[in-house]
Amino acid sequence: MFFCLRIDLDYVPWDTPDAKEFGHGEPAVVLRILELARYTGFKFHFFASNRVLRAFPAAADAVLNDGHDLDWFCKHPEVPGARYAEALQEFASLGHSPLGFALRSAWPESVGPFEGIDQLKFVSGPPGPVPAGLRLFPVEGKPVREVVRTGMSSRSWADSTKTQLREAASRNRGLTLVVRPQVLARLDPKLSHLRELLELAAAVGMNVRTLREVLAAESG
Repeated sequence: MFFCLRIDLDYVPWDTPDAKEFGHGEPAVVLRILELARYTGFKFHFFASNRVLRAFPAAADAVLNDGHDLDWFCKHPEVPGARYAEALQEFASLGHSPLGFALRSAWPESVGPFEGIDQLKFVSGPPGPVPAGLRLFPVEGKPVREVVRTGMSSRSWADSTKTQLREAASRNRGLTLVVRPQVLARLDPKLSHLRELLELAAAVGMNVRTLREVLAAESG
């Protein structure tokens, strides 16, 4: 029984549509998330897209230096091969190797294995098919990006997520919450609700862990 805070990093300032919709608050919120982790002692799981790894390697470096886990955010699973090769080069420049990847939508059934996939262990994404040999950690519920687009308030988002946490705890199963710092800058800029969720997870007996830690615990 675990609670994983999955943090997807995909902000670049020249992404005009996202910037117009959500603003430019991601860098500040990432720093607040790292500060929250230091204060609470929790470890989070970050996933970075190719463009973030290229444009802001310092952000990925800060995540690793603070002891968090970092893996690949696969934005375009319909063409994963070349993009994964590019990501591997960026991870290598950080002295780091990915063990899994995160998806926004289910893995396309028409897409087969790609070069290097045999080195990966898991996928974080919606329920559905995944490449053979990879463990799926399912993500349920709406990510914060969709929450904001529906007009839901930060309090309603927090309350509905608390319900999910209690249900997961009562069923003795894990739960992954997907957030994007760029969107949190609008929904929960001071991270007060996020802190509530982390505190509740601990209170109901869920271990706040990364997916890498869950895998290691299961294999150990």
